[in-house]
Amino acid sequence: MYASFQYNRGRRARDAWVFGIVTTEFSPARGYFQVVERRDIATLDPIISKCIRPGTEVCTDDWAAYRGMARRINNVAAHRIVVHARHFVDPVTGVHTQEIESCWNGLKLEQKARRGIRKKDLQSYLDEQMWRQWRGGHHRQIMQNFLAILPPQYVVTDAAL
Repeated sequence: MYASFQYNRGRRARDAWVFGIVTTEFSPARGYFQVVERRDIATLDPIISKCIRPGTEVCTDDWAAYRGMARRINNVAAHRIVVHARHFVDPVTGVHTQEIESCWNGLKLEQKARRGIRKKDLQSYLDEQMWRQWRGGHHRQIMQNFLAILPPQYVVTDAAL
């Protein structure tokens, strides 16, 4: 599991911060992305707790809010850190955040293709991208995958339908 912020790099929507966490159980990695107002412990810990299973090893950069994560969040079995000021892949431990960086790149490319996204539409955009990562599949099967999840969501009560 990798967690990261896209902070102070490239362009960003004014006053919009996105927290992201990805799992490397799949290739390509799949993630959870949420617009957040603040990037502090009080904001991030509940999101991380919701996204990870017990016994998860979390690899992050050295953002201050991540420090002491293994003590604060019960599901975190181990917390490994890479300090990007020194290197992008820790030469001793091999810890890196390449998967989340790749996800950020993919999110940005799609955003650029749309010529930007209004702040009020950012979470909807992230939700769509998450759905595509987790459920979308091959582009020819996206509609089939979408239709397959509808019946459990909506109960038809009219026998004529």
